[in-house]
Amino acid sequence: MGVIIPLITFPYSSRVLGPEALGKVDYAQANMTYFTLLQAFGIGGYAIREGARIRDDRKKMDEFASDMLSINLITSAIAYILFFAALAIPKLAGYRTLMLLFSTTIILSTIGVEWLYNIYEEYQYITIRSFIFQIISVVMLFTCVKSEDDYMIYALTMVISSVGSNIMNFIRARKYVTFHFHVSRDLIQHIKPLTYIFLMDVASSVYLVMDRSMLGYITGDDGEVGLYAAAIKIASVLTSFFTAIWSIMRPRIAYTLERDREQANALTEITGRIILMFNIPSSIGLCMLSREVLLLISGSEYGEVSLTLKILLINVIFATFNGFLVNLVCIVNRRDKTASHAVIIGAVVNVVLNTLFIYKLGKEGAAIATVCSEVAILIYTSVKCKDLISIKKMVFQCLQGLMGTISICAIYFACKYRHCHDVITICVTIIGGAIAYLFIMLLMKNDILIMGIQKIRQKIKGVS
Repeated sequence: MGVIIPLITFPYSSRVLGPEALGKVDYAQANMTYFTLLQAFGIGGYAIREGARIRDDRKKMDEFASDMLSINLITSAIAYILFFAALAIPKLAGYRTLMLLFSTTIILSTIGVEWLYNIYEEYQYITIRSFIFQIISVVMLFTCVKSEDDYMIYALTMVISSVGSNIMNFIRARKYVTFHFHVSRDLIQHIKPLTYIFLMDVASSVYLVMDRSMLGYITGDDGEVGLYAAAIKIASVLTSFFTAIWSIMRPRIAYTLERDREQANALTEITGRIILMFNIPSSIGLCMLSREVLLLISGSEYGEVSLTLKILLINVIFATFNGFLVNLVCIVNRRDKTASHAVIIGAVVNVVLNTLFIYKLGKEGAAIATVCSEVAILIYTSVKCKDLISIKKMVFQCLQGLMGTISICAIYFACKYRHCHDVITICVTIIGGAIAYLFIMLLMKNDILIMGIQKIRQKIKGVS
């Protein structure tokens, strides 16, 4: 749904709203992110890691979940105080109504206790619930957003899609735990690890959100931010798939670590290799198709952002693997300090390079700064985590992926040589490229693919 819904909605919203209105919404949402980060305070990652280890003990889970909710309510109150103080900043005067709307995500995210459902790996419930509210937001978008003046309704559909179901979450949570709000010394034990993860999230947001904030501030052009947002949204569709992989594996590996470290390490390695096996061909393939995809999804107004999209798609390779290293290797293994240091390094690199590049290169400069930040994080975490993962196996998987991607590029250039229509070029490159890539992986005897084929055969035999 995370992939399909944006592909349905963004072509419509980008054409109806236009770059300026879209940029206004994106700028308000980007600035709101800092307050939602304070509200979250690293609780999501910490709660999943620690909760997965004790989820079979109801009494311990009641105490732990109550601690997490109590801390979250306190951080939400602080976030709201700072938010209303920030609304007095003159630069935000034109965005106050939008930011007030987005501020509802603070309390809804708190009572949503999304981490609880990840701890118990309730993915069926998460999927059904998300599907319902995403469909509601899609219907609202197509029926209520008719011109660029309807950008507030567009923002409302974003809120409904992301946190609309969180009231249901809180009510249903009684199935797993009994909450009781309290302020006591018992909460202090969680503050230190939470602070590390919070600092990591803050630093991470700098290089994920600061590019848009700085682009809007330095250029003063909502249209420029809107064009950049278009590229970000297309790239994030691809990123969401790989984020889902390590998000699903995180509670499972944390749970397994307490019982069988060897099996947990094997799961971690397989997850990293799966991400590399697919993020390289999909990122490079979509990079080749960037112009055709932009014209098809966003329209001719966004054609000038093709180069920016190419840069951000290459960045997907680094960003998605860094997500694996930071969240699945460092955080799950309680290397919170390493994770926070890595992301802080990325944030510092991002701010410095954004300041230098945006003035000269605009949106392309912001994209280049983002890539450099991810490369810095990759280098640092790879060095610090070499005792937890096999760098040699990861590098070998990268080389296999790059060799297989040659076939995708060849198919794309063949389509361009024959002057095929853009839609035909996209379809042939994606379908033909995927088949050719998997065939090359088989020729190179990629054990991950062979294992997957064996699992599918076992499932088929089991059904028959």
